Amino acid sequence: MSMRIRMREGVDVSDKVYIPMTRTIKASLLFFFLSLCASAMLVTHHLRSLAPPPAPHELFAVVEKQLAAFRVADYSSAYRQAASGVQQKFTLPQFEAMIRRDYGDMTNAQRIEFGFVKVSGSAAVVQVFFCGAGGSVRSFLYSLIAEGDSWKINGVKEMSDAPSARGLHV
Repeated sequence: MSMRIRMREGVDVSDKVYIPMTRTIKASLLFFFLSLCASAMLVTHHLRSLAPPPAPHELFAVVEKQLAAFRVADYSSAYRQAASGVQQKFTLPQFEAMIRRDYGDMTNAQRIEFGFVKVSGSAAVVQVFFCGAGGSVRSFLYSLIAEGDSWKINGVKEMSDAPSARGLHV
């Protein structure tokens, strides 16, 4: 016995109404979901801009924590203070080798002092002065980025025009 399937436009075998997916409906759905995503992005941006910027001492603490780890050669702890982008770029052994090669003098500084702080959304820049024996000063800009609910070090760049150690008391 053969079964006949009766089909009228807009009605299937079970007598349920269906709507054919025309180009207009597809385009409308696509536009709706893109608008929804754009709205979510705008709301997220607005909510993030309402969050108060971090106090400078919070950013200083991140830098000091990494420097303290460098001083005792605890590169694993120092690596954890690095942003995820830095950790993707360098393995722990590569990170340790780079610090020993390029930033070894930082661990020998007699004192450090902080200069200006600039926060822009989820990014911040902190100026750090490393004062060595004999009045030598090296100035660095630390780039920090907010990751989750903490700040991580995203990069360090040496500045070429550091003042003398005698003029640094902030």
